[in-house]
Amino acid sequence: MTKNRVLFNFLVSMAIVLFIPSCITEKELYRSASGEKELPKWRLLARARESHGPYIQWKENLIRDLYAGSKIINTKKGPVEYAINGDRGPYLIVMHGGPGGYDQTSALFSDMFDKGFRIISWSRPGYIRTPLEVGTTFEEQADAAAALLDALNIEQVAVLGYSAGGPPAIYFSVRYPARTWALILECAVTRKWVIKKDNIEENIYFGYLMYQDPFLWTSDVVGAHAPRMIGMSTIEMESDLDKDETGKLMDDIMNDPKRVKVLTGLMQSMSPGDLRESGMKNDVEQLEKVNDLPLANIKTPTLIIHGTDDADVSVEDAKFAAKNIPDVELYLVPGGFHVMAITNSIDEITQKRVEFLNSHTPVSTHL
Repeated sequence: MTKNRVLFNFLVSMAIVLFIPSCITEKELYRSASGEKELPKWRLLARARESHGPYIQWKENLIRDLYAGSKIINTKKGPVEYAINGDRGPYLIVMHGGPGGYDQTSALFSDMFDKGFRIISWSRPGYIRTPLEVGTTFEEQADAAAALLDALNIEQVAVLGYSAGGPPAIYFSVRYPARTWALILECAVTRKWVIKKDNIEENIYFGYLMYQDPFLWTSDVVGAHAPRMIGMSTIEMESDLDKDETGKLMDDIMNDPKRVKVLTGLMQSMSPGDLRESGMKNDVEQLEKVNDLPLANIKTPTLIIHGTDDADVSVEDAKFAAKNIPDVELYLVPGGFHVMAITNSIDEITQKRVEFLNSHTPVSTHL
């Protein structure tokens, strides 16, 4: 979806120039990084590459941190990866977008931490360590989330569905109304979503580059050393803001350490690509099949948050959903776009989420 052709071409060139195929295989890398099996001492060249190759170090550190930051629990639907932030208060489960995983919550929604809620982050099927077989369709993913709650002995939750996480959030609230005390749809897909066939760069990105770790590595390197460049590309890719508006917003972001941190962590929340590829490809396939989501059957109090300049998921999706959900509040953010965490309105958005959740929290869930 990128409009920044210069940065796009630069990152591709960097990936080709900087990436040298390693003598350590992908399987060996994952087993070594996860602690499953260390490379034998006689593999001197592979061990040296693992210790000193910047790309290998980057990927190994990512895998190690991802595995250390989550748990796996066996449910009636299969193994599910999850993490919980907070030890008191009502539960809020996040249905992440794509590409994503449980770690997308901390990357894009850390503003909800320490707000009096226990945040359940999980990897939807096909992402990181939750197998795709746990739930291919969005209905099955809603059931997988319910199975996760069963395994954790959690009865009721609020649900936040972001982007491609919108459909499974909707199905969860409809299929489990007694377990859902509030629903937030943020930048959420509520109608059919397809990759534009006539957009060559978009097809290259979604069809290939998104899953290529050398490309993601070079993007991460650029983001760490030149966050403004990645920020400009992100805003141009995810919003309909014009050049002057984009530049002004980027100036504001660079003066806000919290939003700079979001930028530097954004690429990491999509990496490594091969741990998210099956989930993302499945999302794209399922989103193309979205026809009539059961919006009218949602009985849960619902808050819809959407930016007026979202270039990824049209604001018309939000307006459509608001017309069809019975108990709903539509909160449109002027100038807002698909990555709300870096908009100038993020503090107001956070406050809106918290106020909405607090106003609907059942008394029994405060324990």
